[in-house]
Amino acid sequence: MDNYKDLIKHLDIEPHELLMVGNSLKSDIVPILELGGYGVYIPFHVTWQHEYHDEDEIKNKRFYKVNNIKELLELPFIKR
Repeated sequence: MDNYKDLIKHLDIEPHELLMVGNSLKSDIVPILELGGYGVYIPFHVTWQHEYHDEDEIKNKRFYKVNNIKELLELPFIKR
């Protein structure tokens, strides 16, 4: 999580201004949500056991799940 904190500081932004898109709930999405950012999960058909995190445990209004990257454009906070 320190790397994400450093990134936020380097970019000189607030956590709620950061959007992480990734295929690992454990490494990509959960840490950003815990910092106050947005996380978009795009599942992959294979996940390392090390990266497993039960998505049903994530109760966060800034968490989104899409099936493919094209669906990012449909999310309510994406401006076109």
